[in-house]
Amino acid sequence: MRHLENNRVSYTHHWKRAMKMSVALFIHAWIPNCLEYYASEQLKK
Repeated sequence: MRHLENNRVSYTHHWKRAMKMSVALFIHAWIPNCLEYYASEQLKK
């Protein structure tokens, strides 16, 4: 899994982070004013 190695994260850490962002994006899709910048801020980290 080159993607995980390149980003130096474990599978579990990657999964948790991706799930948090997907939930935030789902909420944002229905309520645009909510969590406006959450996913982009997390990706910058």
